[in-house]
Amino acid sequence: MRLVVVAVLALAMPAHATPSRQSSSSPHPGITLELWADPAIPATIHLIKVDLTSSEIAVYATKEQDKGITTTEYAQRIGAQVAINGDAFALATYTPRGLAIGGMAPWSNTADDATSAVFHFARQGERTYAAIEVPETIVTPMTLPDGTEGAVSGRPLLVRSGVVTSMFDCNDSVTLACQRAPRSAIGVSQTGDTLYLVAVDGWQQGSLGMSAAEVAAFIQARGAFMAMALDGGSSSTLVVDNAVVSSPSDGVERTVANHIGVKYGALPKGELYGLICKHSVIGCATDSTRWIVGAKVTLDDGRSMLSASDASYDFPNVTLRLACVTVKKTGFLTKTQCRQVDQAGQLNYNSVAMFEGTDTIDAGVMDAPGVDIDAPRNGDGGGDGGNGNNGPPGGGCCDTGPNGAGSSVILAALGAFFLRRRRGTTGSGK
Repeated sequence: MRLVVVAVLALAMPAHATPSRQSSSSPHPGITLELWADPAIPATIHLIKVDLTSSEIAVYATKEQDKGITTTEYAQRIGAQVAINGDAFALATYTPRGLAIGGMAPWSNTADDATSAVFHFARQGERTYAAIEVPETIVTPMTLPDGTEGAVSGRPLLVRSGVVTSMFDCNDSVTLACQRAPRSAIGVSQTGDTLYLVAVDGWQQGSLGMSAAEVAAFIQARGAFMAMALDGGSSSTLVVDNAVVSSPSDGVERTVANHIGVKYGALPKGELYGLICKHSVIGCATDSTRWIVGAKVTLDDGRSMLSASDASYDFPNVTLRLACVTVKKTGFLTKTQCRQVDQAGQLNYNSVAMFEGTDTIDAGVMDAPGVDIDAPRNGDGGGDGGNGNNGPPGGGCCDTGPNGAGSSVILAALGAFFLRRRRGTTGSGK
């Protein structure tokens, strides 16, 4: 009897694909849409590049209550100019296979595992920070950075620390990593300033699709330092300005579990107001003996002011997010405190209590929920911080196939201190 050996893992050989850009446009400031083609495969590739530093751009992930709709419906529901399908899922329940978070709320019955990478993001200051956690780093909602607004999982990991993943599981029936198929993918640049969204048309006469290695090589060549596959196959869909710019293999959009949206324009804004008080904020408004006047209050977007004669500070036009203020005053310990700004057009209160003392090197004591913006993040984003220690790739939804339902880690160096892990938190993700 001849021994037959089935290869479970295949080396990601350098892709023979040689895509060329066919067109480029900027439908909105900070958002670029490119069309690429590789006639040798053949393959048609749609690429979106998003400037995460823009104060007018925000990223969103599907809330559980919005599951099971098409990518176009999701974009319309949240008013996003760009949207792409999310994680592979259980078709019967539209439950993502990996961890899912939308609107800061984790989905029920979802958790990270050792096969899924996790894309997550938060708005800090007037920009967005994003990261991709590698599969071997199991994260939970509690171990993700404070203020995390959304998370979408996917597999396999495509690019790790600027290098295309070296091996893919050819026997993974969800991703079909070693076959050419429709693909969706997401990536982040090394600086954390650029987000990449990719949709590859597949299973069609004019576009067969790409293997995981080929789409990994493509997104890496465009500048992605970390990248992972989203659900592929018949689920792969990219929407721009309410139009499907990709070509879904079914000929029509499929309903999917979750999505990633990008919104440009006038974002909802609230007002952050508070008092700077000695020892306690309780009853401070009517107790002038505890007012701290002339304290320097700095918002995380760079704006600063001195507390007024009634000890108050007031920052208007703060986008809805976890907003942090750092308060400094000679003779008092510096204090950093964060509160969620979640009421557009209304006051969001964040009064700060301070105590006498002299700052140590790590000034900026946190008052939960909060982020110590004086202390640098450890750089691992929960994974390897994109510093070169982690791996896997792909495309796929429920079960990828022509008739099926289709299929970190880098924070901006300058913004890493904003997305610091909560101290003392651990989690197995189970």
